[in-house]
Amino acid sequence: MASFSTVSQMSRYEQMNYYREKRKAAYSQLQALNSQANGLVSVKLSESQGMGNLVAKIAYQRGTNKTA
Repeated sequence: MASFSTVSQMSRYEQMNYYREKRKAAYSQLQALNSQANGLVSVKLSESQGMGNLVAKIAYQRGTNKTA
């Protein structure tokens, strides 16, 4: 990473390319983090659906055992 004094000594064209590359790298990092977050949400959603199914099954079994 270039320091601020180094960047200020670059030509306008070089500065533009430097900042363009920094934005491109930040955007790709943001996409990677977004992908990880979506994966975590998917796992948590499946986990909560499974827990809900388990609770519903237990409640159903308790209800049927009382009437039997």
